[in-house]
Amino acid sequence: MDELHDQLRAAVAQAPPTRIDVDELILADRRRRQHRAWALTGSGVAVAVIALTSTLVTGPYRDSREPTANTGPSLCAGLNASPGGPVSPFERYGSAPPFPSEQPAAAAVRLTVALRDALSVNLPRELTVDSGVPGCALPQLSYERTVRGYVYSVTVKLSQGGDRGDLAIGLSPSLGAVAGCRVPMHSTKDCSTDQLPDGTQVALGTEVDPAAGTSRRSAKVLRPDGTAVGVSLVQPGASLDEMLLTEDQLVTIGRWPGFTLYP
Repeated sequence: MDELHDQLRAAVAQAPPTRIDVDELILADRRRRQHRAWALTGSGVAVAVIALTSTLVTGPYRDSREPTANTGPSLCAGLNASPGGPVSPFERYGSAPPFPSEQPAAAAVRLTVALRDALSVNLPRELTVDSGVPGCALPQLSYERTVRGYVYSVTVKLSQGGDRGDLAIGLSPSLGAVAGCRVPMHSTKDCSTDQLPDGTQVALGTEVDPAAGTSRRSAKVLRPDGTAVGVSLVQPGASLDEMLLTEDQLVTIGRWPGFTLYP
């Protein structure tokens, strides 16, 4: 209506034409419609280009098998913890499962989300959790390339009152071997194995080092899909009964659904 109103006012303000050229009126209207269509199309393309550029700039990681260190939208430190320089090629042994196909930087972001969920759900509320990374309020996984494939790991610091402990979690492709126990070197070490109904294999270990004043409790979880998850707690000056986490809690964390390299 506004456009029509303006056209009418312009027509009234000018002297009447000596004759009406119908063909010229139709041609002018056609040109006006084409100009409007081009303007709208150009605006749409501009919006699309801006959206695409924003996605490229703010994307969480590079899609590359050998990515540089990068961080996802909720991560605050470099993900790649491997040193520079050449690395040995990947190796497979026996009936080991294939290497994960997921990009390592993408896996680190996904596994970090699972890590935070697992700790939030399974750690006792009275524990204080420190990410162990300066400047990072929440824990996150880093990764490095080894001959066994990419390994993802994190160490968070737990505390309650005057008790302190380091909780280490690591994920790697298994070599196709069952989770087992090393032969104890002395009487302060103990280990046991179990196989759960879903095929998960678990090896539990405890160690007390009186000389160092350190107690260690660990769980090695071998998932049916070929992901090996290690969870251990080292707590100085504590007996096994005084440790911040039980064996069952370590196993529950190791079996967390998101802790898989084959999503």
